[in-house]
Amino acid sequence: MKNRKQSRGFSLVELVATLVLIGIISAVVVPRFVGSTSFNPIIVRDQLIAMARSAQQNALGRADVVMTVTPNPTGTEVTLTVSDGGGVIDEATAPLNDVSLSGDINITASCAATPGADAISNANPLTIAFGELGDLAVSGVTGSTGAVLSALRICINNTAVYSVCVSPSGFAYAGDCDA
Repeated sequence: MKNRKQSRGFSLVELVATLVLIGIISAVVVPRFVGSTSFNPIIVRDQLIAMARSAQQNALGRADVVMTVTPNPTGTEVTLTVSDGGGVIDEATAPLNDVSLSGDINITASCAATPGADAISNANPLTIAFGELGDLAVSGVTGSTGAVLSALRICINNTAVYSVCVSPSGFAYAGDCDA
């Protein structure tokens, strides 16, 4: 009779199989605990930046181009429209569930410290106008528009991380506006 040595512990195959099962279960279960609306501010911020950069590029060497940010009346999504004198150039929508938008011009304070002065709504859309050099022209929320001297700021949920800043040169970026 042969003397067998008893092994203790797990084999590499058993460990890998366990890790794969844990990965599959976590991929299915974790999204159920983290609601999809928790990503909406990030989606809106990134879509705003992408459309503003598209509008700026379309404005270079052409007639004035305008980007309009208009939440729908029910507040479930926002429509971003880039247009010029010839009509709509580009259009996109983003979800607005659990997202509040406000904006102002020539204020560079953090959205966390100083919330946006004007709520962006269906009745008061935000317009961002780009000149033929790609720089900002008269812009702002309906009723409080003017020349952009220091920055145009869009506050999303009054949080600095989600906010968008558009410099007077027309460049859009995430975060607080630099003074």
